Amino acid sequence: MAGLLADEVDFSRSGAVVDVGGGDGTLLAAVLCAHPQLRGTVYDSVEGSAQAPATIETAGLGRRCTVETGDFFDRVPAGGDTYLLKSIVHDWDDERAATILRHCCDALLEGRPPTGGRVLVAEPVLPDTVTPGDSPGRYLSDLNMLVNVGGRERTRDDFAALFRSAGLVLTDVVELPAHTGFCVLEAAPV
Repeated sequence: MAGLLADEVDFSRSGAVVDVGGGDGTLLAAVLCAHPQLRGTVYDSVEGSAQAPATIETAGLGRRCTVETGDFFDRVPAGGDTYLLKSIVHDWDDERAATILRHCCDALLEGRPPTGGRVLVAEPVLPDTVTPGDSPGRYLSDLNMLVNVGGRERTRDDFAALFRSAGLVLTDVVELPAHTGFCVLEAAPV
């Protein structure tokens, strides 16, 4: 999945990517390896990012990538022009998800990148209506998120409303290959 995202999403106008909730750094390492013009920061809790330094070092990215720890409900680090969140937003209800996205928007506005910056959210996107023959996986994931962590999967319109509540506007949706079940939603500060 990390390599697919790195290949399918246009990072040509990015200079510094902050992977919010980036865990062990696998996704950001794939993006940086595919796009040598980029610098990056893995941002996660102390526990969540514990393996990130080793991943970064193994990928040979020590000069282009850092690890920063913190709580995305309190803040995200400024300095990026692209904030990347994969499989983060669906873990939370709308209020908590909007808080994370608002912190990304605030960091973009604080850093004032020349392009205005963007937030990329890689998540499954539910269709507006269920059609015969749809794979049940996305709907079961929605139920799983609700029951186990209080989160949810969302439709494109749900994401647009969530972005608006965080001071962002949905600008593009990139569908990753169907077998992944993921899209990358792009949003920019209003």
